[in-house]
Amino acid sequence: PLALPADLTAGLRTLSQGAGVTLFMTLLAAWGSLLARYSGEEDLVIGSPVAGRTHQALEPLIGFFVNTLALRLDLSGRPSFRDLLARVRSVCLEAYAHQELPFERLVEALEIPRNLTHAPLFQVMLVLQNTPPAVLDLPDLAVRQVATDSDVAKFDLTLSLTEVGGTLQGTLEYATDLFARATIERLGGHFVQLLHAALAAPERPVGDLAILSAPERQQLLVEWNATAVPLPPAGAVHTLFEAQAARTPAATAVVCEDTTLSYDELNAQANRLAHALIARGVGPESTVAIALERSPALIVALLATLKAGGAYVPLDPAYPAARLDYMLADCGAQILLTQTSLQ
Repeated sequence: PLALPADLTAGLRTLSQGAGVTLFMTLLAAWGSLLARYSGEEDLVIGSPVAGRTHQALEPLIGFFVNTLALRLDLSGRPSFRDLLARVRSVCLEAYAHQELPFERLVEALEIPRNLTHAPLFQVMLVLQNTPPAVLDLPDLAVRQVATDSDVAKFDLTLSLTEVGGTLQGTLEYATDLFARATIERLGGHFVQLLHAALAAPERPVGDLAILSAPERQQLLVEWNATAVPLPPAGAVHTLFEAQAARTPAATAVVCEDTTLSYDELNAQANRLAHALIARGVGPESTVAIALERSPALIVALLATLKAGGAYVPLDPAYPAARLDYMLADCGAQILLTQTSLQ
């Protein structure tokens, strides 16, 4: 379940009137903004049903005239919420002008490959029921509405809202194969928070509108960042390694497949390579490129470069040749440490 309080609903109406849009368009802009924040996408298609009763002669008829519209939103260029409302208005009006085209015909015309795992064109729906409630008065019968639960989600995610006594109330229906209930509850809270933020500052870029509640901000920015730990005695990494080698020279330092090096052996090999690097001019402000596969030699090379006073630039042998060429040229390495198979 999801509910928007009366003050928020009233504020959204006022914002919509000032921007020349409907309440549905404002909700669609906010829904699209939230989905963009969650997905990192700027090009979104959201489905929405229309009543399909565009002619007065159809109003008294019993029957199912509902059609589905695919509304494509463009959130590129960091638009403000007010600018996005203008974009959404244009999209909706164009869609309404062609709302009688059956959704199935649209899918056929676009020749979209069908996939049983999801609906074509869109996987997220927005529904707003804002027609005045009708009273069904039948002789000798008392009629009331009964809420029912759906056992199957028709789309990955559907936000359904209804205007009830000056508030917006509804549900978030989701595919349990894709989402956990806690995730959807958090998403619903973020949607309400984004609406508050848009109402307070419609001129701000939609990507900057706050979606986190105060407790979430406290948790993310303060509690989860309380990671301070006492640092070891001052010293460079290779100095701390040498101190450990002096304390436990026979202890195992590196294991790689069938090769094992003790701290003393690793320190000795790193010292020999460090002297060779120093002899070739490596020192402070020097860079040494290291292109080695995962092996004890890689650890030796890293330590030796630090012991010589230089800085190492790791090159992943799996990178494309053009990427490696660029990194070598960019870092200006004096020396490249590599192995015969990669030479």
